[in-house]
Amino acid sequence: MAKIIHRWELEKQRDIKKLRADVENNPKSPELHFKLGNALLRAFSQDKKKEGLWHLEKAIRLKPDFAEAIEHLSIEIMEENPARGSRLAQNAASLYKASGNTERADELLNHAATHYVYDGWELLNDGMEKEALKKAERALKIYPDCIDAINICGSVYLNRFQFKEAEKIHKQAVEKAIEQQGGEVKIEGIPYWGELDTRPYMRARHGLGLTYIYLGKFKEALEQFLIMLDLNPNDNQGVRFLLGDVCLFMNDIEQAKKYYKEYGGENYALFMFITGKRKEAINKLKAMKKENPLIVKMLIFYLDNFLVSRLGREFNGDVATAFLSPYYKYLMNIVRNENAPEEMNYMTHRWFIDAFEFCKLYGPLWVKIPGTYLLLEEVEIAAT
Repeated sequence: MAKIIHRWELEKQRDIKKLRADVENNPKSPELHFKLGNALLRAFSQDKKKEGLWHLEKAIRLKPDFAEAIEHLSIEIMEENPARGSRLAQNAASLYKASGNTERADELLNHAATHYVYDGWELLNDGMEKEALKKAERALKIYPDCIDAINICGSVYLNRFQFKEAEKIHKQAVEKAIEQQGGEVKIEGIPYWGELDTRPYMRARHGLGLTYIYLGKFKEALEQFLIMLDLNPNDNQGVRFLLGDVCLFMNDIEQAKKYYKEYGGENYALFMFITGKRKEAINKLKAMKKENPLIVKMLIFYLDNFLVSRLGREFNGDVATAFLSPYYKYLMNIVRNENAPEEMNYMTHRWFIDAFEFCKLYGPLWVKIPGTYLLLEEVEIAAT
């Protein structure tokens, strides 16, 4: 069967053929080597890639301050050689800045830094905080205004129960993101989260909102989540499910009722229990247990250990005080170590992480409400 060649492929082949002829006639033209290199790389052919990179290198040798050629080369080799790709990006950015093109310089530096950010998020998701932090710090050396690199640092502090430090870092990320938007909190017409460039800003606000909960700044947390919903009504990050929970932290039952009715939420079962709907609360907890078999069990273990710990003896019902207690991290380490499944597959690992994060964020709220321990035990016993 004859291979079908599309018109655009023929056009590329003609362009490459012509550029090769031009380079042969004028081999010392950096601009022609640059054009031929790009044409070869746009062919998306592995055998042409090596030749394309050679021509970009040649263009730079002929013209060492050829910023555009250095930029393209840095982008092409970043995946295979991030160290050299980053150096080239910084070199090109310096040339752009010298010519007054600071916007392009920043875009290039941010692109180079983002390569390390992707690795950083993966490492953080795998629980490798030190390694993730190193990636973020490497990214910030390349581009100090890389929002997602700052976000990773804030997330590490949050994971380490250093909530005040996390607040400072996430605030910095939000402020820098707004600065990059020309000082505007929201630019009309931009599909926030729909465009990749806006996601670091959204992650910064999400991180700040969660940090405010741990600091007991519930009104500020609610404000962050409402801003996020205004920026992105599609709510790809799921902050709508936090609105009722935050109101529950504030003891604002009427407002919590409004949000739970509209969106649901992680602690809808607790809200039902508080408002006297015990049967509905049990059914909701059973549904949660079906979705995540570890969450009720781990929450019971959490309450058990909270109540007998020094933290429990000192607890006066103030949720924020519990989060900021030096004993809270110690308690959560016990919860983590005693509840991790011996053999983890993908699903049990996901269940464990979700259950642990639930206890970490909402545990003091469940402790605060009388009768929740017996409620949870009833659900757990009924499932056995």
